[in-house]
Amino acid sequence: MKTRSRAQMAKKERARMMGMEQGIQRTRRQLFGGGTSLGGVALLAACGAQGGSPAAGPTGGVLNQPASIVWLNWEGVGASLDGNTKSVDAFKALYPQIKVENAAQPSGGATYWDKQAAMKAGGTPPDLWEWEPQHVVDNVLRKQVTDLQPLIARDKFDTTDFFSKGIEQYRYRNALWGLPRDFPNRELVYSVTAFQKEGIKLPAGDWKNNDWTWDAFLDAARRLTKPDGPQFGFATGKGIRMWTPWIWSNGGEVIDEQKLECVLDQPQAVEGLQFMQDLIHRHRVWPETLPQGATFQSGQVAIQEAAPAGLGNFRREIGDKFVWDAVMHPRGKSGKYVAAGGGAGWAMDSATKAKDAAWALLKHITSSEQQIQLCQLGGTIGSRRSVMTHACFQQAPPKNVKLFIEGADYLHVDVRVAGWSEVLRIMDEELKSLWNGSKPGRQVGIDMKAKIDPILKAEAQKAGA
Repeated sequence: MKTRSRAQMAKKERARMMGMEQGIQRTRRQLFGGGTSLGGVALLAACGAQGGSPAAGPTGGVLNQPASIVWLNWEGVGASLDGNTKSVDAFKALYPQIKVENAAQPSGGATYWDKQAAMKAGGTPPDLWEWEPQHVVDNVLRKQVTDLQPLIARDKFDTTDFFSKGIEQYRYRNALWGLPRDFPNRELVYSVTAFQKEGIKLPAGDWKNNDWTWDAFLDAARRLTKPDGPQFGFATGKGIRMWTPWIWSNGGEVIDEQKLECVLDQPQAVEGLQFMQDLIHRHRVWPETLPQGATFQSGQVAIQEAAPAGLGNFRREIGDKFVWDAVMHPRGKSGKYVAAGGGAGWAMDSATKAKDAAWALLKHITSSEQQIQLCQLGGTIGSRRSVMTHACFQQAPPKNVKLFIEGADYLHVDVRVAGWSEVLRIMDEELKSLWNGSKPGRQVGIDMKAKIDPILKAEAQKAGA
C-alpha cells in the first residue's frame, strides 16, 4: 500500500512538471511568436521560423531539468566568436536551466584536436564539437559520434532548407552523424583593374559558359605577372581543398572510395598535378613562396583562390584601391567546372550525458536565424539556402557573388575514407616534391598511390568493410 502511494505521488509530480513546461512554452509563444528582429533570433528559432525547427519540439526530450553542455569549436576569434557568444546568450535566455560552455579554440589545427582528445581521455568529452566531412568515417568507426537521424525523426526537424550535399556529406552507413555549420565553395577572386590594364578579356563568371579554360587562365596569369616582382599572376595555398580542384576540373579523382584506391597516378590527375607544378616552375606565374606582404588585397597578386567567408575582409581591406570580382576555377581540357569546399559541421559526442540539451543547442545554432546573425557579422555564410540568399551574404563586391551560391551545385565534397589523417599526412609530404619541382607530377602521383593504397586496405579490414 505504501509503495503504491509513492508511485502515485511520483506520477502526479511528473504530470505537474509536464504541465508547467507546457505552460512555459505557451507563454513563450504568446510573448514572442510575432517578432522577426535579430534581437529575438533564438526565440524565433524556438518557434521554427523560416526553415528552422522548434528548439525543443513537441517531443523534444527532457529540457526542464538542469544540464551542462560543452561546445568545442575552432571559432575562437573575430566575428565567429562574437556571433557564437550571441547564440549562446540567446539559448540561455530560452533555457536558463541549461549551462553552456563555449569552449572556443583559435583554430582547427592540431591544438584543437589535442584539446578534444584530452577532454575525452579525462572523462569529460565535449557534448558538441566541430569537424569536417573528411573526419566522418574515422569518428563513426571509433564510435565517437551520435546518429542524429532518430532525433530528427522524433522532433520532425525539417532539413529541407539545408543544401542537400551539405547534409549528405555527414551521412554514412545509413545514418546521419552531423549537421553543417556552413557550406562554402572555394573559387577565385581577381583584379578587374589589372585585367583591364593589360587588355585581358574578363572571364564570364558563369557556370554555363565554357570559355574559362586552363589555357585562358594561363594566358591571363602570364600577362599579369611582372618580371621584377611587383605583381604576381596567381597564388593559392597548398591545402587539400586548394589543390584538388585542379584534379577534379580535369576529370580526375583523388581516391576511388568504392575500390579504396588512390588514383592520382591516372592521366587526368597527373595532368592536373603537372599543370600546378608548371605554374610555379615553368610559367613562373605562381611563386612557390609569396614574399612577405604580397597579397591580393595589396594589389600584388592578380588572381587568388578564396573562400566566401573571407569576402568581408577583402571588402574592408581593398576598399576603393581597385575593382575586383570572382570567377570559378578554370576547367581542364578533359573536365568541367568543379568547386572544392564543404565547410565544417557539428557532431554530437557519443558519450554526452545531456543528449536532449545538446540536441536543442545543435538545432538552435543551425537555425536560419542564428546563421543570419553570424552572416551579418561576417562570421559565416551559413549552410541553408535561406541564409545564402539573404541580403547578409549577397553584397558586392564581388559583382558575381552569386557564383558562390550557384557553386553549391558544382561542389565536389571531401574524400571520406578510413585512415584519412594518415592519408592526408602522406599527401602533404609527397606533394612537397611537386611544389619544389624535384619530381614531375606523374612520379608524385605514383609515389602517393604506392604509400596510400596499403593504408586504405588495412583500415578497411579493421572496419570490416
